[in-house]
Amino acid sequence: MIRVGICDDMLEETIRQKGMVERFGKRFGVNVEILIFEEGEELLQEIQTYGHIDILLLDIEMGGINGIETARIIRETDFQTVLIFISAYDQYCKEMISVQPFAFLDKPVKEKELEIVLKKVMEVKFAECERFLFSSQKHRYSMPLYQILYFESTGRQICVYCEKERYLFYGKLNTGEKEVGKSRIKFARIHVSYYINLNHIKEWNYDSVIMDDNMEIPVSKKYRKMMKQYYMGILGKRDEKEWTGIFFC
Repeated sequence: MIRVGICDDMLEETIRQKGMVERFGKRFGVNVEILIFEEGEELLQEIQTYGHIDILLLDIEMGGINGIETARIIRETDFQTVLIFISAYDQYCKEMISVQPFAFLDKPVKEKELEIVLKKVMEVKFAECERFLFSSQKHRYSMPLYQILYFESTGRQICVYCEKERYLFYGKLNTGEKEVGKSRIKFARIHVSYYINLNHIKEWNYDSVIMDDNMEIPVSKKYRKMMKQYYMGILGKRDEKEWTGIFFC
């Protein structure tokens, strides 16, 4: 789960950015927890109480301590947080460099520009760091989660499918689901025997999905509503009236 903080003293702007981050998570199969702050002091209190925030969208000009000063305090103890500064002005370049920001976005934030930055963050910061550990045929494997297309339960064994290989190990799908469900990459149970990486779906149908390896996997009736809501989120649809597709009717 990626913790994303949005700090801006304009409530309307934080709501806009929150919607953008939510849609990004759905489009690209990323588990996100979004935290909203109206001032730097409130953000610093959150970090002091509950710890690290992975990505921070930080407005520079705020009441109280400004965004750059807030970032300086964060950097005294934390060099891992990805800082993305947001401002309607560009006169803060020298001050921003001192706190090692990842990017700078003009205000108001454009969704496409934010999407490009967040995709780059995923590629540079998070793609390789989460792995699934298992033993197969007397060998131990540490597989990057983003490379796993899906898990299939076959009796007492689990089959891990990647783009070109597959591996068998003894275990229960429920156990793997609990472990992988805590990750930043979004997986979903769509059938009693399948747990899939939502970012590797190539085609959506009413009662099945086709994965990147061309495997067609059934979607059980109990999971169809969830999958429909997820797919609507990818398209940016908020309710049934906006739905114009033929899938998951």
